[in-house]
Amino acid sequence: MSRVLLLIALLVAGGCSDSGRLSGAARGWNVVLISVDTQRADRLGGYGYQRRETSPRTDTLMFDAGVRFARAASPRGATWPAMASVLSGLYPSGHGVVRNGYRFPDDVPTLPLVLKDAGYQTGAFLNNMHKANHRGWDEFAYESGNESRLVSKAREWVRGLDPSRPFFLWAHFFGPHSPYHVAKLLDGIPDVDPSYDGPVKMGKVALDRILRDGIELGESDLEQLNAFYDGAVLATDLNVGRLIDGLRGMPGAERTLFVYTADHGEELYQHHGYLYHACSVYETVLHVPLAMVAEGLFPGAASVDQPVELIDVMPTILDLLGIEPPAEQHGVSLAPLLARPDAPNRGRPAFSQYDDTAIRTVLSDEWKLVLNPEGEVPECVPGAPGFSYPIEEVELYDLAADPGETRNLALERPELVRELRRVIRERFAALTDRSEDQDIPEDLRRELEALGYVAN
Repeated sequence: MSRVLLLIALLVAGGCSDSGRLSGAARGWNVVLISVDTQRADRLGGYGYQRRETSPRTDTLMFDAGVRFARAASPRGATWPAMASVLSGLYPSGHGVVRNGYRFPDDVPTLPLVLKDAGYQTGAFLNNMHKANHRGWDEFAYESGNESRLVSKAREWVRGLDPSRPFFLWAHFFGPHSPYHVAKLLDGIPDVDPSYDGPVKMGKVALDRILRDGIELGESDLEQLNAFYDGAVLATDLNVGRLIDGLRGMPGAERTLFVYTADHGEELYQHHGYLYHACSVYETVLHVPLAMVAEGLFPGAASVDQPVELIDVMPTILDLLGIEPPAEQHGVSLAPLLARPDAPNRGRPAFSQYDDTAIRTVLSDEWKLVLNPEGEVPECVPGAPGFSYPIEEVELYDLAADPGETRNLALERPELVRELRRVIRERFAALTDRSEDQDIPEDLRRELEALGYVAN
């Protein structure tokens, strides 16, 4: 049996089905979910980034203190579909939030609903995705890009809770999202050239113009772009640290499960001259950080090196808390990997979907397949009809030899392409599909377009 077919067998069997000694080990604990918009995994110190310091607080408080999943995969390079998968344990087609601006169907049991039913106090403090028909939250606050105020409100909410009942807190930060304005809060953005006078500017209009006018970026332009992005990552890291530090200083902190992740990454001009994320099917966007910390339950400074998915977050949290998950879950509990991070590879394929199109990707072992059977050409930038994002009908990459996904091997490995096509087909064949068209209210559409989102 080939490696890929073995992974299919594991997938059908449910992968890591035995949650071992950690099932229910965090019963009655608090849960803090921290998500960072547009955070590339490879731009964090805990994932090996050394160009400049970007994540000193997150490195110390999350990656050094808990288990880091080195190959976590997002199901979509867009905030609303990806975070809806975190909150539901379902792929985008399963929960129906297949585009930014879409809302949860009423029949989808989300993590806040399940935890509220279990007696949890629930609070969400968001910089994005605030109009997605969220249910199950006792407290729900939207802070448009103001991370400092988000942290203050979240900490204030926790201070006012009933200490006899556990809480679930979700905080979503926006800083690394273009146009990276949060970097201005730093006392000087590291490595930004003050004499630079090129097209890369910290503003949506200037960045969009690069794509709309087909401006080719040179080395100095990319240096400036990456400095802006890294500065935004660092500024958000400081706010993430403020939140965790504040929560750890409160009663019950020793019985709190912390989960840190991102919705997706950012291209930063690495594929097809694209700066952003929503059109991308590559690891620059789909590879995201994921780490979990629970004092005394599982090791610190440990790493799981096999692929996992964001749909695994909800079943993992519920497994650790000893709470029965909803009947419909596409993900699996990662508790066995938390208990034994260095266990032999038992990984499963990881998948992504692209809105309600037929575009799919699968990451299996070190191979990545991109399928675009209908030849979709995504619209990426509002008002930029001249810019296209060419996804070929079939793309195959060997990530071990070509981590940047620059050489398409589909014609050289037809047998592997056929196997991975079958993996994709079998994965989604029996799953419920809720990906129906939804009307996006005009005020929300304008808000999304201001962020650079397009419902194509």
